[in-house]
Amino acid sequence: MCYGRRGRPEYPSHPARLARTVVSALLLKPRAKHPFYPLSLHYAFPTTRPWLQSSLTDRSRSLTNRAYKPPLRGKRMSSMDKDRNVDDGFSEVRNQVPEPADAAIENGRAPALVLTTNPTASVSTSHPPAIWFFFWGEFAERSSYYGMRAILFLYMTSALHMADSRASPIYSAFKMACYFLPLVGGFIADRWLGRYWTIVGFSIPYVAGHFILGIPMEPAMFIALGLLAGGSGVIKPNISTLMGQTYDQKRPGQERLRSAAFLWFYLAINVGALISQLAMPEIRNQYINANLPPEVRAQAAEAAAKGEDVSKFASDEVRQRAYAIAFQFPAWLMVLSLAVFALGKPFYALEKTERHKLTPEERRLQWQTLGRLFAIFALIVLFWFGYEHNDTLWVAFTRDYVDLRVPFVSMTIAPDQLQFLNALFVIILVPTFNILFARLDPNVRIFTPMRKVLAGFLLTAAAIGIMSLAGFLVEGHTQQILEGGETVEVTTTKVSLFWPAAAYIVLTFGEVLLYGTMLEVAYAAAPKSMKGFITACFLLTNTLGNLLNVPWTTMYGGSLTDKAAERGPLMPGPFFGITALVVVAAAVAFVFVGKQFERTQAEAAAAGVT
Repeated sequence: MCYGRRGRPEYPSHPARLARTVVSALLLKPRAKHPFYPLSLHYAFPTTRPWLQSSLTDRSRSLTNRAYKPPLRGKRMSSMDKDRNVDDGFSEVRNQVPEPADAAIENGRAPALVLTTNPTASVSTSHPPAIWFFFWGEFAERSSYYGMRAILFLYMTSALHMADSRASPIYSAFKMACYFLPLVGGFIADRWLGRYWTIVGFSIPYVAGHFILGIPMEPAMFIALGLLAGGSGVIKPNISTLMGQTYDQKRPGQERLRSAAFLWFYLAINVGALISQLAMPEIRNQYINANLPPEVRAQAAEAAAKGEDVSKFASDEVRQRAYAIAFQFPAWLMVLSLAVFALGKPFYALEKTERHKLTPEERRLQWQTLGRLFAIFALIVLFWFGYEHNDTLWVAFTRDYVDLRVPFVSMTIAPDQLQFLNALFVIILVPTFNILFARLDPNVRIFTPMRKVLAGFLLTAAAIGIMSLAGFLVEGHTQQILEGGETVEVTTTKVSLFWPAAAYIVLTFGEVLLYGTMLEVAYAAAPKSMKGFITACFLLTNTLGNLLNVPWTTMYGGSLTDKAAERGPLMPGPFFGITALVVVAAAVAFVFVGKQFERTQAEAAAAGVT
């Protein structure tokens, strides 16, 4: 109902007005979280009164629960009367209960129109300035981190001359520390320094680690990896938490805005990883190609035409210098990240460090929730066990057994450059899956969390199976040749670049389905006061997966650059095949564990346990 020029009640009986009312009510249904809720009544209930049309938006922000009264009738109003009538037209009814709509209709009266306002209407619906500091700071930091990791394995094996069977467990231990130290970072920030100063304080040794890593000596490498693991691990949980706190303080109640901010944050991580994983090998290769000795350039060009890695023709000094220059790229990116983040301090949340001692009830809830998730977390460890070979032994296999020529394009790529496919397809698949699942299964009856996790297990096993099959195809096709005055072993049969590329793409499908879903499951299954603790326990599964890989990767015996005595007993086909079977076994076990978890969650929900 609305009022016309003379204060008479008018109903939207005209077809155009009725259609406008219905469409407006559907499109602008009043909801507490609607960013334009103060305008919704203006559109859903049209009126011809100019003063109400012009002032409704502003007044709805300041008037709370005021019922509309018809204007004064029977006399011509002066301008002062009109102003006074505006105030009189909305009388406060905070202490009055309006007549229910159904009762009014039964008594033959039209229901009263009550204007309600959005409690967050006075809060800006735009992102706070801090988002730009978080976005560009995280973009630079993650680009720095993943760029360093992209070339780290080949740096250890080609510049420092480590055997693959020795470099792989060291790399696994480094990643294990990166995923364990977030617990330490959260503890330090919560107890003493706060999140901002924890991030700034540990960024300094993080920067130093990047520069030290370029020193071609094993002791320098171990020192650098320690600093990098400490910096990355401690920073990881605090920057995202600080951003969430900033939105809670600067934009209270704007859950959608905060969710959008985390999507931008996630995008910054993967775009940074994509750029650096493409750039780092290219920087190294360009330096090597420009500094090859003249006498081997023709031989290197011939090898490149056959799809081989030409870095083997460079001297040790050139290779080491190439890696030192390449590591400068992530080092200065980290300097930029620190500067950008530090400049944003005036826009971040105000922090107050508190020491919260768990009550007996909170401890009981912790163990109860961990009990429900323990079996799932144990199986997720086996997912990481198979997944984490993609930046070590998959790179070694690509170096030794893969034709590096890009099909249909006259170019070759570095053995470690295929890692960019992971970041690229994460960027593609995350929004694609979100849209598809929302459209095809809005009630979450088909694509349940447990089914998505199971699909993640199976796809991960399939990706490792692709590498295993490629390994069997090249097994037994090697020969000894004399190269540079030394006898080396080379393969006489190489597989297409499509094999590892397909493996990386399928692996990313599995990662997005399993990792993204399990983050949500772990967060949703935890009580409100335990969400950070349970999420940290989930991240620890990666630590344990890498711990298993420390002894397992020494069993890989397919590295042609290593001496026979330094190789493990398993060729690539059997090694990746056994790894795939372990993940398949975890998937089979997850069928039963997932069903048990769903029953436990249903029982807990029925009992009111959250």
